[in-house]
Amino acid sequence: MTRKGGYVGKRRWWRVALPVSPPRSLRDRTQQHRDALRSARSVATIPSVPALLASALCVWIFIGCGLAAAQFQFPAPEGDAARSRSGQFIIYGANIPGLFAPALDLGTNVNLIRLQPALLTVSCERIKEMLWHELGATAPWRGKIYITVFAAQTADDTITVTAGRFKDGWQYRLDLPDVIERTRLVRVLVQALLLELANRNAGERSAEIPLWLSEGLTRQLLASSVPELVVRPPRGTVNGLNLSAALVNARKDNPLEKAHEQLRANPPLTFEELSWPTAEALVGEAAESYRSSAQLFVSELLRLKQGRACLRGMLTELPQHYNWQFAFLHAFRAYFPRQLEVEKWWALQLVHFTGRDLGQTWPLWESWQKLDQTLHAAVQVRPGTNDLPLHAAAPLQTIIREWDAARQTVAVQEKARELEWLRLRVAPELVGLVDEYRRTLEKYLQDREKTNSKLARRRAVTQRRPTEEALKRLDALDAQREALRPAASPS
Repeated sequence: MTRKGGYVGKRRWWRVALPVSPPRSLRDRTQQHRDALRSARSVATIPSVPALLASALCVWIFIGCGLAAAQFQFPAPEGDAARSRSGQFIIYGANIPGLFAPALDLGTNVNLIRLQPALLTVSCERIKEMLWHELGATAPWRGKIYITVFAAQTADDTITVTAGRFKDGWQYRLDLPDVIERTRLVRVLVQALLLELANRNAGERSAEIPLWLSEGLTRQLLASSVPELVVRPPRGTVNGLNLSAALVNARKDNPLEKAHEQLRANPPLTFEELSWPTAEALVGEAAESYRSSAQLFVSELLRLKQGRACLRGMLTELPQHYNWQFAFLHAFRAYFPRQLEVEKWWALQLVHFTGRDLGQTWPLWESWQKLDQTLHAAVQVRPGTNDLPLHAAAPLQTIIREWDAARQTVAVQEKARELEWLRLRVAPELVGLVDEYRRTLEKYLQDREKTNSKLARRRAVTQRRPTEEALKRLDALDAQREALRPAASPS
């Protein structure tokens, strides 16, 4: 990452070269790119790209802050603009046929998309809606995103993102080729939307989005988008109506299925490798392992009870730190007091995930029933002294509240182990809930052990506290489990 600053009059600019994923080439930008950057009042020359980024897509991000008193916006290119439904996306670009490089064959390369301003507004809104859903974001947007579409010369022209802070807040400009790979388009829009979310309360300094976050969310959106995330232009006309084909898979695949296959075949990345990837980690097959690890890391963070709120909090804090790890640890302090706790947690998630066979998981209704059975212990009840025992099921709350310490410890430890094995087979919708039940039981045993080491005169008071906390937590988890109960089991 390269960072420079400078002044032009009263306007101060920070420039950050930040790859969304490593660039495929080091070709010079087109004259239109240079004109766009000059119109944004960038300063100095562009720093050389590090060698580790020499073989994949590069997104150049120029970040500036306007300190002048006058109102200022990005200069609008010539031509009419298409505005999205919400008004956040303003897109300029005319369709200029005949300027494409011969290699840009849209007929044979299904990954390439021809951008049309009117359709691009729909794609932008869809991507924003899906991203906000993943993060649980509900607050209205603040920064406008201007998009300029220029004639593509190759399949991997450089994409430029310019972020500027003006009197009315931060605004963003994207320069996109009009023929672009679907994945590149989603990636750069995710990057811009994350910047917009992070910079809503930022001062002079813009946020710097960590690579694992933008890559992980991009893969998550691409794997779970229904309907089609990016709108393709029509390929034919019938009776004056434009028609385009769309492939819809009625079976909802697990969005982590591709990551699961990748990480079972190749070593997953550690937290340190995710945080600071090396040159080798961003090239070829290793790059796929990085993206799969990033997707899993983001997905598991979102599964935490307050995971979405913590991620949003991290984004809000990013402009205050030069190192994103400080923002991460502060936002997730309830789960990870230290970085070592993150590394332990991530290692455990990798063991669970790579040991799971996603093709052999139970359906949701069966998973719910299996979880319900696991959360009860089989007991025998005798109504009278000479009566035959009756079989019954005692919930965890009964075990913790009524059983003696020795018998209780054995039962709780056994249930924690059962939940750990259950996690490998339950439907993805219940994985997070299973983890919360297991963590609650383990924490109860740990807290009770600490309590037993207190002085005898304080024991009566302190012993009640772990029990009350565990019972309260289990009641809350039971309510969540009941809300996830399937409407009806299949016949």
